[in-house]
Amino acid sequence: MQPSDLDHLLDSHQITGLVNTYFRLLDEQDFDESRFCAIFHHDARIIRPDGSETVGPHDIAASHARNFARFESSQHLVTGHDVHVAGDSAELRFNLVAIHLWKDRPADAELNERSFSAGGVVTAALSRLSDGWRLTQVQNRVVWRTGYLGDMKPTR
Repeated sequence: MQPSDLDHLLDSHQITGLVNTYFRLLDEQDFDESRFCAIFHHDARIIRPDGSETVGPHDIAASHARNFARFESSQHLVTGHDVHVAGDSAELRFNLVAIHLWKDRPADAELNERSFSAGGVVTAALSRLSDGWRLTQVQNRVVWRTGYLGDMKPTR
């Protein structure tokens, strides 16, 4: 194994860990701005499936807090991380399955009537800073949805 191979493995591991932490924060509904600053670049951009954008760790955390307030719980399953590093920049592609349970649906309703699931492909760009990798852009392309969709418009 060449030293550059080891560097790539380390970078890939750090980038994958960063993405896993981000989705863990969503599932735990932990929208602490300092945690988002450790994941996102100061001018990072989230591009939602409807094309709307949110910029910067503060606004990203606040937007997620508003949107996830509608859910009793969620679970994000990420897999197939494909990382490409070029110096201090990286591109990432992975698959995402997201399951959300609505707060306002009857508890005795069938699961499909009180939840929705979506599967998609996420692409991301990252920059290496002096203290580690940061996401600069994240875009989710939904491939399928199922369940009760309710009011799916994000609050910005």
